[in-house]
Parts: sequence; structure tokens; C-alpha cells
Amino acid sequence: MLAIRFWSLLFVVVAALWWWATRTHAGSWWWAAVLNVIPPQILLPLPLWLAWRAMKAKKRGWVLLNLAAAALFTVSTVGFVLPKAAKPQMQSDVPLTLMTLNANYASASPAHLAEIALREGVQVLTLQEGLNKSFSAEPYQSELRAAFPNWTLVRHDELLTLSRLPVLKSQVVKFPNTPHAVLVTWLRDEGQTVMVVNTHLPTLSLMPNSSDKVLGRDLPERIGHGLSIRRDFQQTVAGLLRQNAGPLVLAGDLNTPARGGVVNQLRFLKLRDAFAEGGSGFGFTHYALPLMGHSRIDYVWVRDLQVVRATVQRDLLSDHRAYVVRLSVPAPVDETSGAGESGKPDDGK
Repeated sequence: MLAIRFWSLLFVVVAALWWWATRTHAGSWWWAAVLNVIPPQILLPLPLWLAWRAMKAKKRGWVLLNLAAAALFTVSTVGFVLPKAAKPQMQSDVPLTLMTLNANYASASPAHLAEIALREGVQVLTLQEGLNKSFSAEPYQSELRAAFPNWTLVRHDELLTLSRLPVLKSQVVKFPNTPHAVLVTWLRDEGQTVMVVNTHLPTLSLMPNSSDKVLGRDLPERIGHGLSIRRDFQQTVAGLLRQNAGPLVLAGDLNTPARGGVVNQLRFLKLRDAFAEGGSGFGFTHYALPLMGHSRIDYVWVRDLQVVRATVQRDLLSDHRAYVVRLSVPAPVDETSGAGESGKPDDGK
């Protein structure tokens, strides 16, 4: 019985420290950032085993403690969202449906993507990892054009944005200190201009890649480099928000769980997480196992838009699941307001 008490209380302490570190310091402390990369579910076997041991010993209080601790830890760290009543759309508002997906080195079938887009009424599609393993854009880009006829395709490196709404302008905005960028596209939706930011942040590297080996980076240095990219990302998005008024959608694979770090940065910039407002459950988008996943790392964040519904699709397309968000765009007040400088559509050719 002493062992059950000791390990039960130890789990509670570890769970509380894990929650505190990942919520408050994952953007600055390298070891807290490491914890933020690891799915917290790996700790669940301990309290569940302790609950079973306590049940065999007929210690109901310790059974309940371990089950409650396991549930609270999972919900608070993984990011469970309670269902909400659907928000009514204003009659004058304009609907906008967007889907985002990490295509896993151009492995997601364009035909299957088009099938989901038709089924869900998607008007805008943002893809990441649109290059194959040879870092070529073809033939995937040609296959996408064939699967989405009459859509405009805009591309920068691995990022692809497809739209069946009119594209006013596109722009690549590079990070100030690291070789990364976001793809920005301005769309016209029934008189209103919406800015769509397509992005993909690299995962924090626990294992060294080829560059890390050449530069001799150890684990703290690798994590520190990843955190510097995330600070660059925040600075880049902040600049876009300052320079462009009106509705904005930021979509993509942020390689971060729904706690601390990047999530705190975007909330600081007054953006809103669409899944937190219009989703329910855990919303796991990765890894795309048949019936489950282990983390929510694909996001849609919005400004000046109402979230109607946010759903993670069941279809298996890559190691991620497609994420669809239905939005309500406020009716335009001034027809001349919008995307900033005028420009011709860039179809990525």
C-alpha cells in the first residue's frame, strides 16, 4: 500500500510540473520545449496501473485519485475542447470554408483531396510538404491542377495554396533571421478581402539531422535553434498584422501542441484558435492512425472572422488528417478596403 501511495503522489507532482513547464516556459526553456514535443499520454500507463493495483487492494480512494489525475492530466495537457452550440451566422455575412493538410512529401492523393473539398464545400486549400522526397514540385503540382480545375494555385517551395475564389495578390514573406517563410494570399469573397497565411514550422529536433551533425549541435542547441525559428515566426506574423487590416486566416502545420510556446505567441498577437471556438474533443491531426492520433499540431487561427465549425476529417490522406474550418466573413463596409497594394494574381507558374 505504501508503494501505491508513493507512486500515486509522485505522478501527481510530475503531472503538475509537466503542465506548468509546458504551459509557461515551452517557448524559452529548452527542456520544457522538449516536454512539449513528447505526447503526454506516455505517462498514462502509470496512473492506470496504480488504479488497477489499488482496486485489487480494495482502496477505492486511491483508485479514484489515480483515475482523476490521469483524466485531468490528459485533458489539460493534450487540449480537450468541449462541444459548443453552433453560432448563428449573420444574414449579411459571407461564408468561407478552408481546409489545411500536411501532404507528407506530396503523398496525399489530389483526387481524394478534391473529393473531400467537394464534399465539405471547401473554397480554399492550404497544403504543406507539397514537394516530393527529391524536393521536386512536379508532378504533384500538375496533378493538383488537374484535380482542381478552375482553381488558382499559388506556390512557394513546399507551401501550396489553392483557391476557387478570386486571388488578388500573393506574396512570400521571409523570416528575418532564419531561412523560412510564409506564403500570403489575398482572396476576394463576395466583395470582402481575406488574407490567408500558409505556414509550416519545422519540428523541434530531438534527434540530430545532417545539418546538426555538421554544425555539432547538441540537444540544447538544437532545441534553441528551433525556438529561434519560432520567435522569427512570431515577429513575421506580427509584422503582417500591423501592415494589413481586416479578416485574416493563418493555417498550416505548426508542429506544436495546443499549449505553451507558439500557441501563447499567437494568442499574444490577438489571433484566435478556430478549433477552440468551433471544434470539440481532442482534434488530433497527427499521427493519422485509423481510429486515433496523438497530437493536434495543425491549426487555423483567425482575426476578424467568426468560426462556425471546425472539424478534423476521418479520411486517411497522409500522416496528418485534413482539417476543415467553416468561417463567417463580415460583410464589407468599404469596397475600397482590402489587401493593401493592388496586384495581379500569381498562379505560381
